[in-house]
Amino acid sequence: MSAHGTVIIGAGQAGYQVAAQLRQKGYTDPVILIGDEAHIPYQQPPLSKAYLKGELDGDRLPFRPADFYENKDIDLRLSEAVTAIDMNAKTVQTAKGSQSYDKLVIATGGTPRRIPMPDRLADKTFTLKTRDDADALGEALSKAQSIAIVGAGFIGLEVAATAAQAGKQVTVFEMQDRILARVASPAVSAALEQRHRAAGVDLRLNEAVDLDTLEADVVLLGIGGVPVQGLAEEAGLDCDGGIVVDAFMRTSAADVFAAGDCAKSPTPFWDSPIRLESVQNAIDQANLIAEQISGAEAPKAYNAVPWFWSDQYEVKYQLAGLIPAGTTLVQMGEGTDGLAIYHFKDEALVACETLGNGAEHMSARRLLEAGNAPVSPQDLEAEGSLKAVFKSRR
Repeated sequence: MSAHGTVIIGAGQAGYQVAAQLRQKGYTDPVILIGDEAHIPYQQPPLSKAYLKGELDGDRLPFRPADFYENKDIDLRLSEAVTAIDMNAKTVQTAKGSQSYDKLVIATGGTPRRIPMPDRLADKTFTLKTRDDADALGEALSKAQSIAIVGAGFIGLEVAATAAQAGKQVTVFEMQDRILARVASPAVSAALEQRHRAAGVDLRLNEAVDLDTLEADVVLLGIGGVPVQGLAEEAGLDCDGGIVVDAFMRTSAADVFAAGDCAKSPTPFWDSPIRLESVQNAIDQANLIAEQISGAEAPKAYNAVPWFWSDQYEVKYQLAGLIPAGTTLVQMGEGTDGLAIYHFKDEALVACETLGNGAEHMSARRLLEAGNAPVSPQDLEAEGSLKAVFKSRR
């Protein structure tokens, strides 16, 4: 085989996973993992929670210690940005020179969406995606009394909970009429809204932030993210709100794959290609790519069950599946301890949301993984939970 091997652009969850799995699956050609950050590959979910609180030390963030890469013969290149891809020559360009590849994996992730800020707020405005972002935000919060958060999505609410627990004055501005309006059902929004208000968070719903009059020591923009696809676009790859891939994570160019937050892929759980920002998605897509490059096994089209979580205070929100418009809902329980909401489409379970109900979340994931398992809204209403339905059928 050629000595050029596999080049991976992006050393986040997906990039790390491809590199590690290639070696796990017996791939012996060079593996070059290029990241533009100075840190060895690390977990991102704790950044808005335990790490920002100071409860998780920085040395516990990395997926693996530094010597893992040397021991696995993975050429990890940090603080090195790829500036161009030449698919005809099969090379990538960085400030340090040109690197040839046989297979290329683009795992450039996403980046927070930004809005223009007035000069008086520029130095106190933050986004949160990277470890450096979390360090900067944490340093600012340590000296602040108040924080204004624009956007009541997962990042905004997780930071709101962290800041409230640290005794800060927290105000959250959200243009929708409820928190998590784009991802969660109204009952979930209501339960989490009550928990935030109980912690003293000032939730301003149906309200756009007026930057000209905003007064706060720290401002966090939590208004969603966009895919990092500039390199792919400039190289001529198909992009449409993400790097377009097929069910095997293959881009529009031969020998070039994409995975993670930057990739827009088909899934059996949605009626059109979609870009998913989750740890699960990054890992499963990366594993599928590693299977193909290593040749270790015949790959199957991507069919992993999407799942997500968010920790706010002591509450864990979990979602298995994806929620399309027009679902029929069955709700069991209420509040933040034990709530479960089941979403049915054409009498089939397509998603399950839970608050403080990990067992039911796992039951839903197993059901969705099995596919076409016969559970109806009537079954749930009769038995009270998926777990009870399964138990009754043994």
